[in-house]
Amino acid sequence: MTMKLDELKNVLSAQMRRSEIVANNLANVNATGFKRDVMFFDVLHSKSDSELRVDVETDFSQGSIQLTDNPMDLAISGKGFFLVEDEQGPVITRNGHFTLDANGFLRSATGKPVLGEGGWINLSLNGQDARNIKISNTAEIYVDEEYIDRLRIVEMEENATLQKAEGTAFRVDPASIRDIENPVVLQGRLERSNVNAVEEMVAMIEMERQFESTQKVVRMLDDTLRQTVNRVGKFR
Repeated sequence: MTMKLDELKNVLSAQMRRSEIVANNLANVNATGFKRDVMFFDVLHSKSDSELRVDVETDFSQGSIQLTDNPMDLAISGKGFFLVEDEQGPVITRNGHFTLDANGFLRSATGKPVLGEGGWINLSLNGQDARNIKISNTAEIYVDEEYIDRLRIVEMEENATLQKAEGTAFRVDPASIRDIENPVVLQGRLERSNVNAVEEMVAMIEMERQFESTQKVVRMLDDTLRQTVNRVGKFR
């Protein structure tokens, strides 16, 4: 009975973890470029039923593309990520909601410098503010028809090694970064989160019901065990 109780408590813990993941997905349903997390029960690598292994993986499927008509908004169609410089090393993101700082440098949604083939991308011409900004489908940047740089659109050898960082970014191993030769970049558009709010809400409701049912069983086993201990005590 003790083992059965341990197993149920382990299931409760896993259900709580899954609930946290679903809640985080729902909280980011409107976050540009957000990639939802999915939890799996790894039965094959679990040591026992009482030590059930739980794996969390990120779903990198593309979200829908939204038209914004803002020339500083960019979306990647198909594979690839924007490369951004961070104090702790390079990060990648699908969030192309960019801005220009006071010095004309292209910045990510979290204020980090966006990288091109020449490093930090500066869109000012001779100290003048950028006006007519055009970014081609192949990630080439033009200001007033003058070529400036080309965005670095990259991919990883293994997405499974990525670790979530600030906002919708992922921390990467610089050695695993590979430039994509023929990216498809869409100006004036943004990629929405790939979270399906309806599916996540249904999952949340199902989990609440499962959690309540498991709690009832745990309480019942606790009561049974307590009664058994009390009966044994009477015969001593």
